[in-house]
Amino acid sequence: MTWRMALVGATGWLGRSIGPSLLRHGVVRAGMLTCVSRSGASPLYDAWPGVRWRSEVGPAEVVILSVRPQQFREADFDCSGALVLSLMAGVSCAEIAERTGARVVVRTMPNAAVEIERSYSPWFCPQVLGDQDRARVTAILTAIGTTDELAREADLDVITALSGAGPAWPALLAAALYEAGKAGGLSAEVAGHAAEAVVCAASDLLAGRVAQAGALVQEFIDYRGTTAAAMLAARAGGFDAAIAAGVAAGTAKARDLSS
Repeated sequence: MTWRMALVGATGWLGRSIGPSLLRHGVVRAGMLTCVSRSGASPLYDAWPGVRWRSEVGPAEVVILSVRPQQFREADFDCSGALVLSLMAGVSCAEIAERTGARVVVRTMPNAAVEIERSYSPWFCPQVLGDQDRARVTAILTAIGTTDELAREADLDVITALSGAGPAWPALLAAALYEAGKAGGLSAEVAGHAAEAVVCAASDLLAGRVAQAGALVQEFIDYRGTTAAAMLAARAGGFDAAIAAGVAAGTAKARDLSS
């Protein structure tokens, strides 16, 4: 790609993975990438010595904002004429456009799986993107995983609480299974291996089939075996309701950030 890109927050939690991924996949050439970071150059970019390091955005066709909302609101980013791709929760397209002077604003919500290039990063834009802008957004987001276009900006608040949490939801389940295994008399090592087998291995069987997950649970329940007893007890204990409450609370928090 021959267009100029600026990555603001290039050494932060997401930026330190996104930048190298874009370079590895040829989405942007090293000489066309400006990394904006308060902490200076990072060794994570040493394989691309042509990358430029600055303390401000500078000229660019595409600007990726990978900073915290409060940092964005405290700083002054001049993105006049650029396509801005924001990774921030709770900062609307309208606010970003007003504060940056961007030509067009796209919001997305990646998660920590950018580290392994398996993030789900759906995006929203309040206007119809031209072919070139759409191609650029697609190239960036598919370099770090998968993506979808969202119909409403409010959907990003739900995404923030759901897939935006990254490994947090699996970690919550893994921790509960681990403790339950130890409570049942397993050693810490065996309980850890058992929980990992469920959360990290068996879950691969659901890839591409999550819409049918409810039916799969019902199959286990209908079999009326040990797994059915476990599933029914978990549901009776409020498992489904607790997950729904958690997603709702996370969504509400994301919406609070924009107020």
